[in-house]
Amino acid sequence: MAKRTKNFFKRFKKIDAHTRHKVILGISVVVIAMLAGLVLTLTIIPRVTNDIRLNRINEIYSTMTLPENTYFNTQNIFGDKRPYEYDNSRTSSSSKTFVVARTVDDTVEILDRSMRDAGYTFFDEPYAGSTFKEYHYKTNRGEFIRLNVSSKLRDDTASNQQLMYGDFSSSFFKINPNAGPSSVTLKVNLDDNNE
Repeated sequence: MAKRTKNFFKRFKKIDAHTRHKVILGISVVVIAMLAGLVLTLTIIPRVTNDIRLNRINEIYSTMTLPENTYFNTQNIFGDKRPYEYDNSRTSSSSKTFVVARTVDDTVEILDRSMRDAGYTFFDEPYAGSTFKEYHYKTNRGEFIRLNVSSKLRDDTASNQQLMYGDFSSSFFKINPNAGPSSVTLKVNLDDNNE
C-alpha cells in the first residue's frame, strides 16, 4: 500500500503544473460537493421536513372550533418526530391543554361536534363509562387526534388530597365528575395513535 502511494506521488510530481492544478481543483470541487451534500442531508432536509410536519399539526389545530370561555394553559407543539426512549416505535404527540367554563358533558359535546365538522372521523372511546372522557379521531390523511376532558374541580381536588394526605378522602368521591369547569387536552400525532 505504501509503495503504491509513493508511486502515485512520483507520477503526480512528473505531471506538469497546469495539469496538476486541474487535478487538485477537480478533487477540491468533489470534496466541496460532498460536504455540501452532507450539510444538505443532515440539516436542511430534516428542517424542511419538520417544518412541513409542524405546519400540518398547526393546520389540524386551526380547524377545531373551541367553545366560548376557553382559557389556555399550555401548549407543546413541535414538528420533529420524538420517539419514546423506551420504545422507538412510539412517538410523542403535540398537545394543547386548556380550561373551558362548562361542564364536562357540554365541553365534550361541543368539541366532538367541532371534530366531526372539521371532517375528522371518530373511531374509539377507550375508557367508556370512566369519570373522564377520552375520544380518538382520525383525519382523512391518517393522522390521529386525542380529546381528553375531565372535571378541573375533581382533578385539582385529587391532586391536592394526594399531595397533602397521600390518599383520597370520602368527600373526593362525592364530587360530580361532570362538574365544571372542564380540563381539556387535545393531542395531535401524525405518526400513530400509540400513547
